Amino acid sequence: MTLRVTHFPLRALDRAAPTKRFLAPEAKRPEWPGSHKFHYVYRFYDSDLQPLYIGLTSGCASRWDQHRKQSEWWPLAKYVAVSFYPSYKDIQVAEKAAIRNEKPRYNKQFVRGPANTSLPLHGSAEAAAARLFRDASREFIHELAQLLAQPDRFPQPAPPPPARFADDAN
Repeated sequence: MTLRVTHFPLRALDRAAPTKRFLAPEAKRPEWPGSHKFHYVYRFYDSDLQPLYIGLTSGCASRWDQHRKQSEWWPLAKYVAVSFYPSYKDIQVAEKAAIRNEKPRYNKQFVRGPANTSLPLHGSAEAAAARLFRDASREFIHELAQLLAQPDRFPQPAPPPPARFADDAN
């Protein structure tokens, strides 16, 4: 059986409902094997459908219960969208992409991307570009591309003269 990503539509959130009932009854889990652990990406929105918070979990009810008790944005949450992914690695990638794309008001992680990234300077330029597109903002990449098109703007240091023996006349 192939496990596919399953997205459920945005729905009104009943913040007073027991946490385990947030997805029931209309949003049932995908029909995956009973032994499979469910991995969720969840997105909370305010009454104007502006993203508040995007997260991931393998224990949806307990994680949402933490938000209910501790998150300053919880009283603002009016809608939720949930997606199921086959693996934890899949939800990590999806969460990061969703946060960087939607820019939720209360997320702190992945909003600006990492301050630094290791960029391979030898080998495949495509691999370096893939890393930039994964880790950097579109604005930064655009600005960098403009600068890279101006190599004369960045003079390189002159190398030392060729090495010679002391008794060479030239």
